Amino acid sequence: MNDLIDYLTKFHKNAPPFISENEDGSYSLVGSSDKAATAEFEYGELGHCKLTAKNHSATLLKLMNFIVLLDAMSDSDELSFEDDEVVAFLSVEFSSVLNCYFNREISYSYDLAMSFLQDNPQLVNEALYNVTKDKEQIKQIDYQSIVDGLDGIQFEDPYINIAYEIAKEFQLRPLEVIENWSTAELIVTFAKMTNDRSLDSFLNWKYSQKNAPKRQPPKKQAFYFEEVGEENE
Repeated sequence: MNDLIDYLTKFHKNAPPFISENEDGSYSLVGSSDKAATAEFEYGELGHCKLTAKNHSATLLKLMNFIVLLDAMSDSDELSFEDDEVVAFLSVEFSSVLNCYFNREISYSYDLAMSFLQDNPQLVNEALYNVTKDKEQIKQIDYQSIVDGLDGIQFEDPYINIAYEIAKEFQLRPLEVIENWSTAELIVTFAKMTNDRSLDSFLNWKYSQKNAPKRQPPKKQAFYFEEVGEENE
């Protein structure tokens, strides 16, 4: 259990990206975007699994709760992570994280838990970022209580929303994107789409200003076709 706890107490480099919010209201992808393509993993008899819009938010909230629990227990002089009863308790608690990830009841095993964490370091980074970004004490967070506490307003999962935006942009079935695209792929694609739209809006604003320079006309074509000449032979 100590190795698992140690893995959950630090940020990890060379991980797929997660979304962070900047002070000016903009967003950043924190991590390596080129890692987004290697996001599906094999878990023996459990088969393949990865973080998608379908399981990401629920798994993230459970992992955040587990980290908060570890932090609270570490402040107690009467508890030790070496104690067999404490290890057994934490094993049961971490099973709830695995249940959300695999979307089924999973019996805890150390090897499975470490494989899950090492396959998804971006989830650890995102959980640590969310837990530590605010100075206020973070209480236990429950996915269903968030949904129930909105007084009839439909809860909007950010990853589900991003999946719908991508499906609309590329004329795909939303369920195909929700279930088959990893969330790392989702946010990298969405960031590119959003940047393109933002740049277009900025240029429209720039050239609409009084005394703005005349906008250059677009090129007639972007690619030209040529034959290989004798000098290239």
